[in-house]
Amino acid sequence: MEKYYDNTKYYHLIPLIMMIVCVPLMVHLKVVPLSGPSYLFWNGQQQNFDFFSYYKTVWINIFTVFAFIMLLVKFYENGKNFVRKSYDYYIPIGIYSLFVIISTLTSEYKEIALKGFPDRYEGMYILLAYMIILFLTMNLVEKEDHVKAMIVSLLIGATIIGLIGLFQYMGYDLWKTNIGKSIMIPSKYMLENDKIIFKFNKYEIYSTLYHYNYVGSYMAMLFPLTFSMFILIKNKKVKCILALITLLMAINLIGSNARSGIIGTVFAFIMLLIVMNKYIKRNFKYFLSGIAVLIFIFLGLNVTSKGAVANRFKSLLTDVKEITQDSDESLKEISKLPLQGIEVSGNAAKIITPTETLILKEEDGGVIFNDVNNNKLSLEAIKETGEFTIKSSNYKNYRMQFVRIGDENIFVIKKDSIKLYFKIANNEIKLSDNRGNILKTEPVESWGFKGKERLGSSRGYIWSRSIPLLKNTIVKGYGPDTFAAYFPQQDFKGKMYAYYGDMWQIVDKPHNLYLQTALSTGILSLIALLALFGMYIVKSISLYFKSEYDDFLSIAGVSIFIAVCGYLGAGLFNDSVVSVAPVFWIILGTGIAINHMISQEKKLNTKM
Repeated sequence: MEKYYDNTKYYHLIPLIMMIVCVPLMVHLKVVPLSGPSYLFWNGQQQNFDFFSYYKTVWINIFTVFAFIMLLVKFYENGKNFVRKSYDYYIPIGIYSLFVIISTLTSEYKEIALKGFPDRYEGMYILLAYMIILFLTMNLVEKEDHVKAMIVSLLIGATIIGLIGLFQYMGYDLWKTNIGKSIMIPSKYMLENDKIIFKFNKYEIYSTLYHYNYVGSYMAMLFPLTFSMFILIKNKKVKCILALITLLMAINLIGSNARSGIIGTVFAFIMLLIVMNKYIKRNFKYFLSGIAVLIFIFLGLNVTSKGAVANRFKSLLTDVKEITQDSDESLKEISKLPLQGIEVSGNAAKIITPTETLILKEEDGGVIFNDVNNNKLSLEAIKETGEFTIKSSNYKNYRMQFVRIGDENIFVIKKDSIKLYFKIANNEIKLSDNRGNILKTEPVESWGFKGKERLGSSRGYIWSRSIPLLKNTIVKGYGPDTFAAYFPQQDFKGKMYAYYGDMWQIVDKPHNLYLQTALSTGILSLIALLALFGMYIVKSISLYFKSEYDDFLSIAGVSIFIAVCGYLGAGLFNDSVVSVAPVFWIILGTGIAINHMISQEKKLNTKM
């Protein structure tokens, strides 16, 4: 006899609900010892003091395992048909997962590829967990009440995140209070809690999501979702609750100052206008009232922050304007940078600036200095600091000394914002970093954004140096989260311009979800993901374009579709991170499940 399966049960969803509510809220210190590549490509510290990512990854894996167990329980209870035959989605999921594994196994830095880079921890285990989460959500969410449970859970978590963010904006940061510190700092480190330095101040929202950019990605999902539901839900009591949550989400979206979130929201609203245009025309008062409230929030937050919000938005318009403008002024500024180039060959190195060229050579175990004409320069010792200076007036701002880094003697040369490290041994000079790692000195490849490297908070620079790397990742990538290892960190001149003099800025992410995927797991894996997103978008538009939105499933389905579009839009300027990505994959899985339910219902109605 075939087993009867009661799909009214909710306990199957508990791990997914816990993930969507609890994971984004986790903030707790983990001191992670660094060694090998994780140390080599980090900032010189031997420990990573992580508050926002490490424990999130631990619990993502734990909840994923329990969710998979729930699927097995469902199989035991149901006996068969426990997995939907959604092969059009399973194929890109499988292809992407395959290339994640291949890119990890073939990576030069397997340790990073498996576990992820410091502060991010989005290695193979987590990327595969995302795909499992998506698959499980598609198959565990089976009916309208399940959808309601998922959305209510999502809104509970979002409300808590939003309230923390609201108070941060007003200058009352939970994590700076004794209660907050007791939550995020283990007891054995509490005596040193006064040493914690907070990067963000009043009028900046990072909530529990690590950085305001990721608040932007989160709110690019949540604000369009709650706004859409506010427009469509007819129950007045629920509409009032949604109005308050939407208001809170809007405050966090604008207050985060994340331009990526605004761009994602604009894209979401374009999709909203496309699929809901007929409904909006008939019920324009709710739509217009929502837009009016959004404008009011913008003005209110701008007044509160003394113009900071408007200035942030102006910078977005400035970026748009800069794209079309001639870059001659930027190129002139680049030509005047303190450091114009470094040439290293054999036992000699040449430091080129706009005003002079300094040549250092290794001779008989010592270092001599010449000017551009190979005239020898005399040195003078500074006893107080152990440094040397050059007597010539043209080189008076240079300071040099030997320092011990690990087991290596490193020669350091400083001039104003220039700080260079050289390893000198065996009649050879090599450029190194502040940890003694040898750096490449060949010309750095770039593509596009010439003179526009500061575009989008230096995203123009990152993209211009990242795109040339794609020629090596057509089939497989460098490995998950290994971006920092392959980005040309030795591009001092480019960094000095892009980061306003900071030549040692560590670039550990591409600030673009799609570029991140193509470099980490390969262009073919990116195509698989784009196929997955494309199928969902096309299916959603076909289902909701002519919908009357007279039932909860269609309301939830279109709202989730708009939320997914918001995240994908923000992904043009933000990366995938463990604080936000699990929520996105569960939302996407829920959206796919809803589309399946609506399609099945339409088929049944057609047959009747």
